[in-house]
Amino acid sequence: MNHTREGANKRQSQEVLHREQQRALSDENLSRILLLIESPQDRAAVSLVCRQWRKVDGNTRKYVTIANMYAVAPAALTKRFKSLDGIKLKGKPRAAEYNLLLRDWGGHAGPWLEEFGAAYDRLRTLQLRRVEVRDADLHLLSLAPFSATLQVMHLHKCSGFTTKGLLPLSRSCRSLKVLSLEDSAVIDAGGEWLHALAQNNSVLESLNFAVVGLDSASVEDLALLVGNCKSLVSLKVGEVDMSNLAGVLRKAPFLKELGTGTFSDLGDERMRMAVSIKLPQHLVLLSGLWAMPDAGLQMVQPVAANLKKLDLTFTLLSTRGHCELLSQCFALEELEARNVLGDEGLQVLGRTCKELRRLRVEDDEEGYISQRGVVAVAQGCAQLRYLVLYLCDITNAALAMLGQSCVHLTDCRIVLGARFKGVADLPLDDGVKFLLKGCVNLTRFALYLRHKALTDQGLAHIGLYGHKLKWLLIGCTGESDVGLVHLAIGCQQLERLEVRDCPFGEVGFANAVVAMKSLKYLWVQGYGATASGGHLLALSHPCLHIEVFPPVPGQPEQLLAYYALTEPRTDGPPELK
Repeated sequence: MNHTREGANKRQSQEVLHREQQRALSDENLSRILLLIESPQDRAAVSLVCRQWRKVDGNTRKYVTIANMYAVAPAALTKRFKSLDGIKLKGKPRAAEYNLLLRDWGGHAGPWLEEFGAAYDRLRTLQLRRVEVRDADLHLLSLAPFSATLQVMHLHKCSGFTTKGLLPLSRSCRSLKVLSLEDSAVIDAGGEWLHALAQNNSVLESLNFAVVGLDSASVEDLALLVGNCKSLVSLKVGEVDMSNLAGVLRKAPFLKELGTGTFSDLGDERMRMAVSIKLPQHLVLLSGLWAMPDAGLQMVQPVAANLKKLDLTFTLLSTRGHCELLSQCFALEELEARNVLGDEGLQVLGRTCKELRRLRVEDDEEGYISQRGVVAVAQGCAQLRYLVLYLCDITNAALAMLGQSCVHLTDCRIVLGARFKGVADLPLDDGVKFLLKGCVNLTRFALYLRHKALTDQGLAHIGLYGHKLKWLLIGCTGESDVGLVHLAIGCQQLERLEVRDCPFGEVGFANAVVAMKSLKYLWVQGYGATASGGHLLALSHPCLHIEVFPPVPGQPEQLLAYYALTEPRTDGPPELK
């Protein structure tokens, strides 16, 4: 009897399974559904449902971002994603932007580009960020099957290559619509690449070679390129003599984005020529303005009212010049500047630029920003999504005002400089608490202060109210491992954590990493390292790679930990343990 009942149950189960399989989506129908999902996060979640969904996701995904090139092997990527149109690849840690990494750290593009060339024949977008690129890599790229279809090429904050390496790209990639060298360290080996680009490309829409030290570009080649590329709407030229650009700009009246040349060492006559240039009337973005003095305002003011994006980082404008210009920028949505802007400039910004979404003010030694400027921006620019400020003074009330008024912030980074010592309202625990309570959509947060400016209680506030944070940088904050662990327990969505000069030890970091279930990446500079590093054994995990860099002259010890689906890398510096 029991055997009969068991047999009946088995047949019933098989029938149910068969009916479920019949109702299951076919690969073709599932593909149609997944193509409607654009969010990378949603696609990643979809791929975890079952094997079929993972397979179909891999076959239909069109764009992927590799946030850490050492987290996966190139061959594993191409094996899973077979029909990609676009790839974004990130290499070195963000610390590379501040020269905090050892020489020969790694981050080489060669193996990846070789794999892409072998796997894809119709790649349209390739973005490389903080990657070490050689001229030979660019030559290899120009020979890849997808060189004929490549439309977008970004080399962002990359290094290791010269303008000679760009020459084969300019000749082979004739479908390029976007070519950007933004913030890359390019060695100037002549301007032949620009001449080849002007001769071989007629579809270019955006060109950015606004790179420090890249001054061999010929104005004649620029004019030829502008004449051939009728669809060009964005041009950023870097250190080209501004007084020679009048003819180029006359050929490009419909430019919407312009990164101007340099005003440096022009002399009186050429300066008069430069500042009298008429800029294209349709501009919505203006950058460059290298070494532009206040006299250059007469060139900018006629287009100021229409500007949505303005970068004044490289100008020589005075505080008064900043105020005069910003008072006319009623449509401004994004601004980058330096501290010479001052509290006065931020007050003008708060009164005039009500639609401001992004504000970044870098540090310099010519000005300073305090709580007065912070409060002015908070009260006047309620639409802010992105805020980066280097401050000389700040109060808890000013931070609380940001939380009260700028509720749309998703990315906030506050640095308290060391040039001025008289910061009275410390610690900033309550200010950080109310900032995070108000900015409920914050996913990226950086707080680089001074020792004793944020206690363990302040770190606990970050854990309690920063529950949506995915990226966090803290510097000179906290008092002990206890504060770090309290932060870790609360920040359960945190994926990337960067720590500089904080009083935490190996035990604290081990406990924090274990507590943060979503953490994928940890970078630390300066911590209580033991001689053996034995306390880091608590982090032992087959997929967690830990790299310890011993202290060298002028550099504290560094720790890098990240989850990876590949073997530990072999291209690191000799000091790597």
